[in-house]
Amino acid sequence: MEARALVVDDDQLLLRLVELNLAKIGVKVYTAPSGREALRLAAAEKPDVILLDIMMPGMDGYEVLRQLKASGETRDIPVIMLTAKTGKEDRDKCMEMGVEAYLTKPFKLEELRETVKKLVCTGDDPGRNGCSRR
Repeated sequence: MEARALVVDDDQLLLRLVELNLAKIGVKVYTAPSGREALRLAAAEKPDVILLDIMMPGMDGYEVLRQLKASGETRDIPVIMLTAKTGKEDRDKCMEMGVEAYLTKPFKLEELRETVKKLVCTGDDPGRNGCSRR
């Protein structure tokens, strides 16, 4: 089974960059340009990991994260924050809300790939999500 990621950001260029880089490690990527679309896709597709921006118009990443963690359907999906917010307060708030990783923009593509691999290649089955091929 192929690992699946949902990438949420209002920056279309960043969505494409992340999608192309995760495809290199065999991850199927769904993209959402808004918080509302992210919640819909997370419930429908049940990705293995969600990469989420904080600063988005309308529903920000904090609210998306709150709703993801409040829903029985999505609460156990690991979340990586991808954000330009570099402050300790923002990082601490996200960690308290249950994120597994916090990467600040600009991030290193290798760090992004390694963080995603670490979160989707876990559990008792080493072949889960095709991880043994990576």
